[in-house]
Amino acid sequence: MTRDRALSVTIKDVAREAGVSIATVSHVINKTRYVRPAVEKKVNQVIDRTGYREKILKKVNLLRVGRQSEIAFVTPNIGNTMGSQAAISLSAHLAELGFVLCIYVTEGDLKRERHILSQLATNKRVAGIVLTPASEDRQEYAKLISSGPPFVCLDRQIQDEATDSVLSDNFGAMYEGTLHLVKSGHEKIAILLDSRWGTTSTERLSGYKKGLNDHEIAFRESLVLMIDRDDRSSETAIKEAIERETPSAVIAGGNKLTLTLLSTIEKMGLSCPQDISVVGFGDQEWFSLASPPLTVLRQDIPAMGRLAAEHLLRKIAGASNGRLEARVPVQLSIRKSTQIIGKGPFGEIATSPDELLLSDREIETLRAGDYRVGISFHYCGTAWARLHEAGIRETLQKVGVKVVAVTDAHFDPRLQITQLEGMRMLQPNAVIAIPTDDKTTAEKFKALSKETRLIFISHVPEGFTKQDYAACVSVNEQENGRNAGLLLGELFKHRKKAKVGFINHGAPFYGTRLRDLAAEQVISESYRESVEVVDIKYFYEIPRAYEVCREMLTTHPEIEGLYISWDRPALNAIRALKELGRNEVAVVTFDLDLEIATCMANGEFVKAMSTQRPYEQGVAVGLATAKALLGDEQYKYIGVPPYVVELKNLARAWKEILHERMPATLETALSNLRK
Repeated sequence: MTRDRALSVTIKDVAREAGVSIATVSHVINKTRYVRPAVEKKVNQVIDRTGYREKILKKVNLLRVGRQSEIAFVTPNIGNTMGSQAAISLSAHLAELGFVLCIYVTEGDLKRERHILSQLATNKRVAGIVLTPASEDRQEYAKLISSGPPFVCLDRQIQDEATDSVLSDNFGAMYEGTLHLVKSGHEKIAILLDSRWGTTSTERLSGYKKGLNDHEIAFRESLVLMIDRDDRSSETAIKEAIERETPSAVIAGGNKLTLTLLSTIEKMGLSCPQDISVVGFGDQEWFSLASPPLTVLRQDIPAMGRLAAEHLLRKIAGASNGRLEARVPVQLSIRKSTQIIGKGPFGEIATSPDELLLSDREIETLRAGDYRVGISFHYCGTAWARLHEAGIRETLQKVGVKVVAVTDAHFDPRLQITQLEGMRMLQPNAVIAIPTDDKTTAEKFKALSKETRLIFISHVPEGFTKQDYAACVSVNEQENGRNAGLLLGELFKHRKKAKVGFINHGAPFYGTRLRDLAAEQVISESYRESVEVVDIKYFYEIPRAYEVCREMLTTHPEIEGLYISWDRPALNAIRALKELGRNEVAVVTFDLDLEIATCMANGEFVKAMSTQRPYEQGVAVGLATAKALLGDEQYKYIGVPPYVVELKNLARAWKEILHERMPATLETALSNLRK
């Protein structure tokens, strides 16, 4: 359309073509009334197609030249994420209506802010103000409230019942952050708040308290750290509190507080998250690049800026609908600064394998003891079992303990019971076992526990108490599941409600259930806007995963991603996907082995996995067994960290997990894929 033709278009023409009233077009242009999104979109399309947008802007710009042409953004800081992103958002929304955004930086200084606001109040070019106040005190803004230009508070509020504000959901943010830490196994959680911001800090503290209360964790005043973020002594206060209370995690209530906390932790010689987990607030660009990348509560600053701009313009036009106090949701973004504390079947906190040290005297005692150990595997036909056995044998051999029998139950609980009876005849001093079925084998293991020491791998049979066995060694299943949830979520994080399915093992194994629940938790907490779990199905026998996958994809053909309990059922599900011609479906699973690695190397289905470290777990089992033979059964649950495998690190992961060179077939497949 030519420029002259565009300028001849009237609002009546737009209304007629859009099939709405002239008033509706006016409301869409001036945002003076709510218009249904579908109608608003249609009107804007007509405005753009007819060229009426140019006429609007020309008219508005003519009106805004000189008098009341500016919107002032008064902010403590333009260098941080809140200040810079809010300025961008405000500018974008105001420019469409011909306003110029002018930025005034107070550096949080009340005297400077007072001077700026005084100047703006008499500036005829200023139509309105977006203010991030330096204080909550109403008296500081009495003149602005009574006789100044229209204004809206952004991110912080003034203690005044008539003042408009657009805020983050402070309560909900801290509730979500606290809940994440609680579900990750933390109970001793400290919170770091700014003492200068009473209302904001009170709201955040309330969210923290509810997160604890909902999981029956007692609130402790000593874990609340109120500091002045600009006070030079703040690091000392944080250091003293951490040394005094030894929290396993800290959740920070602000951007600058997060930075101060991280600096203090580093100066104390502590590691994050190994020594202390951290949840930050805000999301500066460097947070995702930190080591480790920081788990944060992310404010939706563009949405906050848009709401502030829209409400301010309604106030300027005299069309506001009363006082505004908008609360914009905050999103939890889980990265790697929070550690999952593994817990055993009875809630005991996992012991790190690094704590299982044998003294020279203990080694001498073991070598002189002529101890004998049997191993009962559920299935031996995997690299997982082979590496476990290698780690156990090598560790026990070093201290003179003999492995007298290794059995393979082929996933048959009845066969395992028979094999355990035969092993019992050898009178071992300890039996290492992974039960094939928690219920069916429980009675046999219970009887065996009265005659010898039991060390379980992965899970404990049903009906056992902590006194019935010496130790249980497992991958940290909560962290394992969280890894998988993050990997699946990251595949679809830029989508809107991508559909995924979960194919879980139906047996009530403690570790497997823990892993599955952790993965579901991550999706619901961190990816609820981009990923939707549309179906969860269960298999009991591994081959059944094939039928389960076919049924799921037939019922939900929209599924784009699958979480599958571990590699062997995943391979059966992949066979079903191939037959259905669903080559685009992404699979996230567990445990590195040749077949599953081949799928990944060929670019087929498997996008990522979180894997156990079976050799290292075998070493931990061997050490736990040695301790038990010496009568030391204090290490009831030992958790070994998992390992994330993606295509980019597959070659390195193969060497570090399987402790051997990658087969030539895999090397060739990787090389071909890179070409």
